[in-house]
Amino acid sequence: MKLVLIALAVAHNWYSGHHDPVTGYECCDNKDCRVISPRYVEPLPGGNFNIRTGSKTRYFIPKNRVLESEDSQYHICTSAPHMTIRCFFAPHTEAKAMGSVAGSLER
Repeated sequence: MKLVLIALAVAHNWYSGHHDPVTGYECCDNKDCRVISPRYVEPLPGGNFNIRTGSKTRYFIPKNRVLESEDSQYHICTSAPHMTIRCFFAPHTEAKAMGSVAGSLER
């Protein structure tokens, strides 16, 4: 049981100190941060993303709000009661690839 609690505390600390680069929201701040399955994430041209959180609910995340995750997974931080997205993290390799696509489109 202690090992599980330690793992949860470490996972929570992973998000601490990160802020949305546009809104300035603190990612964690006792809000819900979690891994999100790639099946709910749609990468768009230019480094933007569409995120599905329900059957019909979609959120557009512009590239200037995408943070680099510290692992190879997508992460999302939300706040209740209206499911406001506080932060969105994309894997390093994908964030880098999206940045390259964006850079080549701007030339």
